[in-house]
Parts: sequence; C-alpha cells; structure tokens
Amino acid sequence: MEDIKYRWLPHHEGAVPPAGQGKRISTYTVALEGWRRGLGLTFYSVFDDENHLKVRYSISSQDRTHYFTLSMGDKVSDEAFAVCEDKELTKQHLLKGNVPVPQGKMFEEHIDDEEIISSCANMRFPLVVKPTNGNAGKGVFANIQSLEDFRDIVSYIRHELNYPEIIVEDYIPGEEFRIVVIEDRVLGAMNRRPTSVVGDGIHSIKQLIYRKNQIRKMNPHLTSRLIKVDREVEDLLHRDGHTLKTVPEEGERVFLREKSNLSAGGDAIDVTDELTPELKNIAINAGKAIPGLAHYGVDMIVDKENNTGVILEVNARPGIGGHLFPMEGRSRDFAKDIIDYYFPETINSERSSLYFDFDSILDPIKKRTAENVEVSAVPPLGKLYGKKYIVTGKVQVVGYRAWIKRQALKRNLHGYTENLDDGTVVVVVAGINEQEVNKFKNICFKGPEKAEVTDVTEFIWDKPVKIGFEIRKKELSQQEVRQIEKDKERIEREKAKIEQEKEKIEKDRNRVSKKYSQVLNSRMWRYTAPVRRILDMVKKPFKSA
Repeated sequence: MEDIKYRWLPHHEGAVPPAGQGKRISTYTVALEGWRRGLGLTFYSVFDDENHLKVRYSISSQDRTHYFTLSMGDKVSDEAFAVCEDKELTKQHLLKGNVPVPQGKMFEEHIDDEEIISSCANMRFPLVVKPTNGNAGKGVFANIQSLEDFRDIVSYIRHELNYPEIIVEDYIPGEEFRIVVIEDRVLGAMNRRPTSVVGDGIHSIKQLIYRKNQIRKMNPHLTSRLIKVDREVEDLLHRDGHTLKTVPEEGERVFLREKSNLSAGGDAIDVTDELTPELKNIAINAGKAIPGLAHYGVDMIVDKENNTGVILEVNARPGIGGHLFPMEGRSRDFAKDIIDYYFPETINSERSSLYFDFDSILDPIKKRTAENVEVSAVPPLGKLYGKKYIVTGKVQVVGYRAWIKRQALKRNLHGYTENLDDGTVVVVVAGINEQEVNKFKNICFKGPEKAEVTDVTEFIWDKPVKIGFEIRKKELSQQEVRQIEKDKERIEREKAKIEQEKEKIEKDRNRVSKKYSQVLNSRMWRYTAPVRRILDMVKKPFKSA
C-alpha cells in the first residue's frame, strides 16, 4: 500500500464532522473559519430544476452579509459564473484576453456524429473530447490516440452520458496544475495526479484499488471521492496491456485514468512552491479576461521546460479540499484567505479552536423541516486551553461519564468523555478559562457517589474540540478495524466469484436458448409437426382418465 504522509493544518485536525466531508468540505471549512472569528453563520436550502437539495450559507458581520455557494462568494458576479459554466464561452473570453488555450472546435447538439468525425479527421492525434457544460471532469476523455477510439468516445459522451454539445481539442502534454487566485494574488497550486495505484508485487490492480480507497476514506476531502471501475478505467488498462487481475511489480505506478480530477480518483499534491512568476501571470490574466471574476481556480497544463502553460478551464467555485487536505505536500489555508478577503476587519481576530456539529445543523434542512438554520452557538473568542485526563478506578458503569458531562457544562467547558477498553475513562475539557480547565482534574478525582477514583493522569490537549460536551461511544480497536477490513476484502472476493458464476450461467443460458431456437427453426422440426400433433391427440384421453 502507498505510504501516504499527511501534513494537514492543526486547526482542522479532527474538526471536520461527517456532514462536512467530501463534497461539502469547501462549504464547511469556509463557514467554520468565519464562525470561529465570531461572525454570524446561517445555512439554508435551495433546490435546482430537478428538485435536488443544495445547501448554501451566509456569513455576517454587524454591518453586512455575504452569501456563498461552496467556495464562491457574492463578489463573483452572475455573469462571470455563467461564463465559467460554459467551456466554449470561457475559451472565447480567454482568447480575447490573449491567454494561451488549446486549439479546438465546438460542436452543437444538431451536428451528427459522422459530421464531427469528418470535421476532425484532419486534426492531429492525440485529442481531447469534453462536454461544453460538464463539471468535475464528467465526460472528459483525454489522450485519444486513434480515429476509431475517437468515434466510439464521441458516441459514448453524446448518447450514453447525454452531453450532446462537445468540444474537441488538441491534447497538450505536461503537468496539470489547479491554481487558485483572489484578484491579483495567487494563493497556491496543486498538481492533480491522475487516478493510479502503486504495485507491491502481491496484490492485483483490483485489490490495490480497494486498498487505495481505504486510504482515501481517511482523508476528509476524499471520503466520497473513491476510485470507481468504469469503461474509461478498463479501456486504459487494456491499452497498457493490463486487466484488473494484473499484479503490478513493486513500486510500479499503474494509471487508471487520463484525466486528473480528484472526484474521479485523482491525488492532490501541493506544488505552490513550483509556481514561477510567468505561470502566476497566466493564471491572473485568465481571471482578468472574465469580467466580474473576483476569485477563482484555473486548470493549467504546465510545460516546465519552457516555463509556460495553457488554460484548460476556469472555475468560479473551485473546490478547496485538495489544497486543505492534500495527499502529498503542505496544506494551504484557502478558507482563511477567503474570509480575509470578504471580512478584512477580522484578519487579526484570534481564531477559536472549537468547531460545530455540522451533522445536527444540516439534519432539519435535509429532512426539509426547515428552510434555514442559524448557528446560534457562538464560540468564546480567545485562546483555548485544553487538558486530557485519564481516570483510573471503578469509573465505568457507575454513571461517571454523565456526571462529568454535567460538571463540564456547569463550568462552560467543552469536550468529551469516553470509556476505554482497559476500564479507564478519558475526559477531554477545553475553555478560555485556563484555571477552570486545570481545576477540572480535582473534579475528575471526586466523581459521582458510586465511583472510586484511584488515579488521574493529566496531558496537554491542543487539538480542536467540538462546541458543547458529549459522551462518546466506544471506538473500535485497531484489531477490530483490521478484522473489518479483512472481512470487506473477503466479501469483495466472494462478490467477484459470484459475478463470474453469473456470467457463466448467462452464457450457458444463451447457448441453450440459441440451440433451442435452432431446433425450432430446423426442417426436421417442421417436418415432424404432424406426428407430434397425432401423439398429443393420443395422449389426451389418458390424461383425462
């Protein structure tokens, strides 16, 4: 399994609840940053044309309110957003602004496939085909090597994926960078490595995908962005002489997709320090070419040898999760940069280390029992002091944790308590009153009437804490987690066997059905029809008897 080393920001460690992970990580982290500075925060629901629920939010100071969609705030104009949603329109603006882009052609819905094939026959392979209105890399096929593959992919995108308007472009080799910009300032960049697995000489590609997905589930940004096996993956493996059963050599990286979108299984690698002034200028000029685009992300193919690049796409609401939680490299705090931009008067405010329970806040919105929910709990501003206490003695099944919770809430302390497997109880408390936090050790020693505390061990706690105080359920041990993973792998193997058996049964059924049809349509069957009718007539009296 790949050795992934995380270097995430300490104020985000353990501070992203399940509802804020995956696709909502930009929403949660930007909202959290504003809330931690004492700004007002409200989440509300909107519905798209297909009645799908979308969560939006507003952040307020005493004198103004700004509205946000994911990482995009209301300083980005509606016109700019509309341009960025249309890839062909984006390209036209970039060309007018002398921003380098790949050469290509756009084909509208009324143009049939054969006309597209004929029109592109004189273009030099490899090519890229993508929808004019796709997002998150949906329907994008890169590095198409032959006319035959091109024909199949055009048909697949237009008729199976239902993207009738497409763009065909030159394939530009190089490294793909996602660069995020606010006005004239480049915040940072990441290289999005296409979906891949690294061999160990033991496991098949299919098994390596499963193991890689377990790693991705540990990353708050990637919990819902797992590697899926589809036609694109199988086609690329076939092109490279592999199948899902292939066992790559140790250290061999096998790529599963051409495109590098994180949502399709790509890896985020921070490359901010690799940006040259020339590359930064290209990214900044892309934003200037689109009126009203105050902050944004660009996808750029970088030619390091010649210190230049071409813009593939401009995104008015780029996901920032890959920058906050990269698979490799340094985390970049774009959530802080966005709040700094919208509320510059709070730049020097001390950020609280508390975080809120996003799951319970979103629950009434998801159930559609409320259109908006205000996060009424305001974090106490100021430095947060924390301690972790391990309590030994007769402290389980005696009401100890419930008693501890009451004592913490009385003193306006936040944290949690939890039973451990060895019979001890862990207590984490945090607050802006350092004296109350330190004195809580004596509270732990006291305990409820039925408890018998023999020792309390004290540790410094400097990680984020959820606002309020909770009694946590017992977490699974490492051995239990490993056993669950083994069971999952066994289930995956059994599922694969069942699929193989189903395929064999289906082939046998088709073979027998074909044989039966051949018999029914044969001359001998037709010639013997009178004989069969006579035999049926002879059998009837015996059946009635």
